[in-house]
Amino acid sequence: MNGLNGLNGEEGGTRVSFPSAGGRKASFPVRGADLTPMHPFSSVEGAIAAIDALDRGLREFELSVSDSLQDYLGVQMAQITDRALARGWEPISFMQKNGFRRYRFKAMRRP
Repeated sequence: MNGLNGLNGEEGGTRVSFPSAGGRKASFPVRGADLTPMHPFSSVEGAIAAIDALDRGLREFELSVSDSLQDYLGVQMAQITDRALARGWEPISFMQKNGFRRYRFKAMRRP
């Protein structure tokens, strides 16, 4: 975990919602107000490492990404989104904040 300091550390922040059937439960609603500070990821590698660390059973999560990763072609966000898609989550929305975007992902439907 080189430079990551957990999922809500200096390098970045992720907010998650755990499955209700026998899984862990988050202590706050994902869609609720901001309850903890989230430091946006400032590197593609850090965001991808956070996604890789998440339990595949998650229904949804939020990922804060610095505006510095918003290049005009979208290449860096494509790399991050590609990893989430490969692990079974699709992006559903984002909110622009001061200096970063908070992306929401949810589990894809399985046939």
